[in-house]
Formats: sequence, C-alpha cells, structure tokens
Amino acid sequence: MASINPGTAAHINGQRIDVAPGETLLQAALRQGIAFPNRCRVGACGTCKCRLAEGQVRALTQPAYLLDDDQIKRGYILACQSVPRSDISIEVALGAPAAASATGKIAAPAPEAPREPARFWDYAKYFGFHLVGLSATVALLAGGGWITAGLLAIVSFYILGDAVSGNDLRTPRYGRPALLTGHLWLALPLVSLISFAAVWGVSAGDPLGFGAWLTSWTGYDVLAAREATTLGHHVSAVILTGLMIGMIGTITAHELMHRTWDRASLLIGRWLMAFSFDTSFTIEHVYGHHRYVATPRDPATAPRGRSVYAHIAISTVKSNASAWHIECGRLRRQGLPVWSVHNAVLRGWAMSAVVLALAWAVGGAAGALFFAACGLMGKALLEVVNYMEHYGIVRDPAAPVQPRHSWNTNRRISSWTLFNLSRHSHHHAQGDVPYQDLKPMPDAPMMLGGYLTVMVLTLLPPLWHALMTPRLLAWDRDFADPAERALAREANAASGIAALVRAADQSSRGQLEASSVSR
Repeated sequence: MASINPGTAAHINGQRIDVAPGETLLQAALRQGIAFPNRCRVGACGTCKCRLAEGQVRALTQPAYLLDDDQIKRGYILACQSVPRSDISIEVALGAPAAASATGKIAAPAPEAPREPARFWDYAKYFGFHLVGLSATVALLAGGGWITAGLLAIVSFYILGDAVSGNDLRTPRYGRPALLTGHLWLALPLVSLISFAAVWGVSAGDPLGFGAWLTSWTGYDVLAAREATTLGHHVSAVILTGLMIGMIGTITAHELMHRTWDRASLLIGRWLMAFSFDTSFTIEHVYGHHRYVATPRDPATAPRGRSVYAHIAISTVKSNASAWHIECGRLRRQGLPVWSVHNAVLRGWAMSAVVLALAWAVGGAAGALFFAACGLMGKALLEVVNYMEHYGIVRDPAAPVQPRHSWNTNRRISSWTLFNLSRHSHHHAQGDVPYQDLKPMPDAPMMLGGYLTVMVLTLLPPLWHALMTPRLLAWDRDFADPAERALAREANAASGIAALVRAADQSSRGQLEASSVSR
C-alpha cells in the first residue's frame, strides 16, 4: 500500500479519507472502502462525476469529453481523473458497498499483497520488444530470402516461445518507473527505422546514400541484395513491416494513450498511431471502447459468429465514426468549431499525411504505396487483436467493467515483449494501471494461447469457432451474472453457430419450464 500523506485529505459528503501522493480521488475512496460510483476508471463514462465544493484538483484528462461547460462551471470533476492538490471537499451520491462473489465480480480492487522488489531482469525483459524490432530491421535490409526467413523466425519465436515457456504470474514492485516509460518512448525511433528500411527496400535509387554507407560499414552489399529481392519476398516485407507497425507502433501507443496526464507520452502515442493511419484510435479507445466494451455499442467487441475478416472492416468504419462523434461532442461542449485545428481527429489525419509524405520523399510513389500497404496491414492487425481480446463476451451496460469482460493470457513471451497487453482482463477492470503493475488474473477467462498463436487461429474461421464455442459456453456458465446470461442467450441465438443456437434453445426451454413451475 502506498504511503499516506496525512496533509492531503478528501471529505466525501463530510466523511474524511486520506489521499496518497499522486493518487486519484477514486483510487483513494475505493482503497478505503467507500462505495464511490465508477465504471471505466479512465475518464470515459462519467459515472464517477462529482461536485468539488472546496479545494483544488489536477485533472489527468480533458474533462470536456464528458462534462459540459455548465457542469464544469458548477465545479463538477471526474473522480477517476482528479488528483487533489489540496484538502478537498466533494459531494456525490454514493452507491451500496460492493460484495465479493465466486466469479470475481468486485467493483472495488481487493487489498494488494506485498510485492517483491523488481530485479535487473524485471526491467531488462521488456527490451525483448526492441530486439524483435531490430531483428525485423536487419531482415528487411538483408533483402531477398532473409526477409521471408525473418518473418517466419519472428512468428515462430512467439508461437513456439509461448508454447514452451509457460506463464508469467509475477508482478514485482518497480522502483524506477521512468525506465519503463523510456522503454515505451524508444518505440517511435524504432518504428521509424523499420519503416525507413522497408521503404528504402523498394526505392529506385539510394536515398540519403544509405545503401552505400551501410555496405561500406558492414561489408554486405545491401544494394545488390535489394535488386535480387523478388515479388514474393516483397510481400513478406509488407507483412513483416505491418506486423512491426502493429506491434511496436500500436501496442506501445495503446499504453501511452492512457497516460492522458502526460503530454509527451500522448504525443508520442499519437505519432506511433500515425504510421497505421489510425490516430483516431487514441480518442475512440479511451473515451469509447473502455466505456462500452462487451456491449453492442463497442465497435471493437465482435459478436458471436462474426469472422475476423468481417470484423476488420466493420470495426474500422464504426470506430472511426465513433471517434469523430466523440471529438465533435467535445468541441461543441467547449464552443469550438469542428473544422479547425482544435479537432484532434483532423490533426491526426494530418500526422498520417506527414508520415506518408516522408515515405514518398524516400521511395517516390512506389515507396508511398508500399508504406500505405504496410500501414494498413498494421491497422488490420489492431482489429485482429481487438477481435480476439473481446470476441463474444457480453456485459450489462449498467454494470462496471470487470476482469471477466476480456479474454486474458499470461504466456511469458507475449507478456514480456508486448508490455503486458496480454494481461487484458486487469487492464479493462482498471484502465488507469500502468503496464508493469498489471496483475495476471489467473482466474479470468483465458485465451487459447499466446497472442500470435491466437492471431493465426482467428485467420481460420471454422477452426476458430470450433475452438471458441466451448469457451463461450463455459463463460456463460462460469462468469456471467443473471443479466449477462440473458444477453448471452440472445447472442447465441443470433450467432449462426449450431452449438450456440442449441444452447440458446435449451436455455430458453429451461426458462419456460422454471417459469411454469413457479406459477
């Protein structure tokens, strides 16, 4: 438990609680047993809004995404995004205390057990992410068959590594979080280097004299290797570069975009998303997805029976529309024009245009088209990840997001080289927790394997549905509450998958029999 600063206090409807340095009002309230209303914990839903009667707070995110000018003038704040700067007094309608259950449906976090201090390896293991990116760069520059070999080697590293290395269930206590942020910031120069190598590989000349310099420095004739690269290996280059943009760009940006209080991290995250033409994700994910996850209003949650290929198209269109709607709502609440530099969606499109222009400057029209294909591949990868993280799970929109509302995995290679994205159940239950502090949640719904393993399975819809149908039925039985079982029954009936439809019919008959007996 964090040390308490006795000079900082919050009075909630007159009841005093202590607030630790850097702790949000919501975190402090839940830690001390206050039944403070909350749902998403990332400033996306407005459930935790309350009126600040006295004192000052530091807002960690832009309140205008949820609060209008009148509410802001009257002193309303978001408890999950407010760090007290002084003793404060707030007014809020409190709910009933949360109760524990066998399936972990607890709105407030359980008390944290003491964690062992992080060792050197706990910091160093996250460099595996950068080694993968550098390996991809070497393969792209080596040209020819080395590109395809590099792609196969990286995919095999993840699939076989996750299969044999087991699970990582440790969550050590890190005393130097700045080093872990440095891991994330390094992604921008790394994805830039990978993209340059990929575009250089299809350019007609030798931009910046890079090939001549690298040949003289290494003794390996990269210019001759580039000329010998065939169409098939160029296809491998698109897949490999798209995979790196998706992994090194999007996954790192996903962590950074949640740090709404850190302008540098937000800016780096948005530039990383520019490589996949998807800066809108930084808006929709935080202020849309985390609010509506596992409900029909969430574009990223695939309903039961949908294929991954349909999901890529549907989620791309709907998530961009959602981001535009969210951003326009913020601008209207602030009295700002939609078609202006104030619009973060428009600024994001401009960022992607800059990246594409740089690709054109390096490789001409061919280089720009090649990079566009790589970036779209990276965007498709994001939607594949969304698909497998949330496929088929349902949630009562009135209920808080809990660990049971996401598929989770603790496979070691996925955890170490993807900044714990695999610990997705905890991330959605507490979206404000940095990647190094995410817990493994071994009792949460589990994926079929590590991340790349599951990605490959999603690309084979008949196999995917055959493997996931038993897991969905187990989720309905073991994790769903009564309201979610009713939603799951409807989802099963509409899925078009025979086993799920039969389960829905059996459940409906059971409901009718129970109803007739009660009468």
